[in-house]
Amino acid sequence: MREFIVTLHLLTFFQVVITGSVATVWGIIAWRRGGITDGFRSILYLTAGTGLMQALLGIILFLSGCRPADVLHLVYGLIVAVAVPVAFTYASEDLNKRDMAVLAIASFAIVAAALRGAATGIGGYCPR
Repeated sequence: MREFIVTLHLLTFFQVVITGSVATVWGIIAWRRGGITDGFRSILYLTAGTGLMQALLGIILFLSGCRPADVLHLVYGLIVAVAVPVAFTYASEDLNKRDMAVLAIASFAIVAAALRGAATGIGGYCPR
């Protein structure tokens, strides 16, 4: 069962990188055009949800005895889990041009933290 969760944790990493990259590019386009679309809002929710799912899988692995190669992996995981939700709390209700930039930067932060987190998690210990 643990190997299955490790596999899911790895697969959600790829999903976080893909959805976060799409959200970053879409956010830059929305910022340049000056308006949010329902698609951009949807990809942000998907990115946030995937980041939270990956964090939950990581917590399950941690509680089952698995440890990453570097403790910084946990910090990067926290960034992936909270970047978009925190950015949404700072964004205004109408999502103006400044908010588009904040959300695009948060999406980029998720991608960067996920890539860095993958580098610090490889070679960790997971008991059989």
